[in-house]
Amino acid sequence: MAKILVALTDRDDAIKIGNYLEDRGETPYIVTDSSSLLEKVSRGDFSVLILDTDIIPELELNIVKFIKERNTALKVVLVTSREKMDTAIDLARKDSFVYMAKPVNLHELGFFLDKLLRGPGREEARDLPDDYFASRFVGRSEKIRKVMLLAQKVAKSESSILITGETGTGKELISRAIHELSSRANAPFIAVNCAAIPDNLLESELFGYKKGAFTGASADKKGLIELADTGTLFLDEIGDLSLHLQSKLLRVLEYKELRRLGDEAMRKVNIRILAATNQDIPALIREKKFREDLFFRLNVINIHIPPLRERKEDIPFLIRFFIEKYNKQGGRNIVGIDAKARAILMQYDYPGNVREIDNVIQHAFALSSGDIIGVDDLPVHMHNISPYFSLEAHAEGSGQAMKLKPGADPDLILTEVEKRTILKAFARYPQNHTKTARALGISRSTLWRKMKEYGIQADPGTQQKEMPAETKKEKQQPLKK
Repeated sequence: MAKILVALTDRDDAIKIGNYLEDRGETPYIVTDSSSLLEKVSRGDFSVLILDTDIIPELELNIVKFIKERNTALKVVLVTSREKMDTAIDLARKDSFVYMAKPVNLHELGFFLDKLLRGPGREEARDLPDDYFASRFVGRSEKIRKVMLLAQKVAKSESSILITGETGTGKELISRAIHELSSRANAPFIAVNCAAIPDNLLESELFGYKKGAFTGASADKKGLIELADTGTLFLDEIGDLSLHLQSKLLRVLEYKELRRLGDEAMRKVNIRILAATNQDIPALIREKKFREDLFFRLNVINIHIPPLRERKEDIPFLIRFFIEKYNKQGGRNIVGIDAKARAILMQYDYPGNVREIDNVIQHAFALSSGDIIGVDDLPVHMHNISPYFSLEAHAEGSGQAMKLKPGADPDLILTEVEKRTILKAFARYPQNHTKTARALGISRSTLWRKMKEYGIQADPGTQQKEMPAETKKEKQQPLKK
């Protein structure tokens, strides 16, 4: 994760670039004037400086010399208007800088950053373990990287795999990846949703039938298991399979053979079975709804995909991915999301996981009329989410429930009044502990203590890390959304 200093005179443009950099996994800092730029360059250990040439005339010194004396490894991207392009080209040619015209094209900026930041150990830190995953999967969290590494390792084997995880986490996507990385990649991949087909039809769909086996069976028909011969059969929602079909599937796994409905002959099949479920299979076994022997046959290797709420660091990458996807599909040019909408997206738990975040961005594209997605563009049920802090519930009967003395008025209890006042200050100065503490007339340490006491928690998706004590000015703080 590289520290990048964004020095632009237009703060709105700087914020757009900052949002994009955070989506990439970088740490952006914003300044909008020359004095802040000099102080940051002097004190900060930055990898890249994105420098607006409009700031340079304000300086009464050679900015290039100043930068090189303090950080010889600092890479510089010059941003300039077309009228000042000649100046930028001269600087770039003389000092090996990169230059770009305003308005900044974020894709072009990303291309330059990839080149500038590439170095020893950089690719290993940023890239996913395999080109296949890097081009098809979105996410940089440690949890999703482990899933990809495991899928890559087991792809070459012939073992059955059980993929578990909540709905929308990408179980079929992982199963297709395993197939495409396996020795069966050139053979069929047949996917079956066991919950989507009625049980009385699923048997004939899976195993096929012989002519005359039942009314309407006018010709022999191969089932999906036979169609997957030499390839991979993916059984989604395996927990919904009936006990009768579970026993027939067990025979396929054990003996690699099947019998079509109405047929006496056994047919050999060479398939690999991958299964997926969002249910608790051990619990189904205890309830006698799932065969234990089938579970052991399927669960030779288990891959569990964690829900999105447990890997929120992947959310910015997913947001950027879907924005780019629907920009291309619809010919749009949405460049990002405003601070409050972004904070809400980071706070939300996504019970539908990646599929739900896809739907949210589609919804926002349908409603947005500009190039920035705002809160009003998000689904209505997300509008009331507090993006800046959350208050622990003081439910009745819990250990945190407040015990009032006889005659006490809940609206006038001193601690409750103090708590509401702190929340009101946060609403006025969201994400800014310094201003909130100043408005309350207390120190930052006292504010932190009160927050802990009342269960007021700064949302990690929107709150930046603590700044050094000497960096107090708002314009010198890290980008806050």
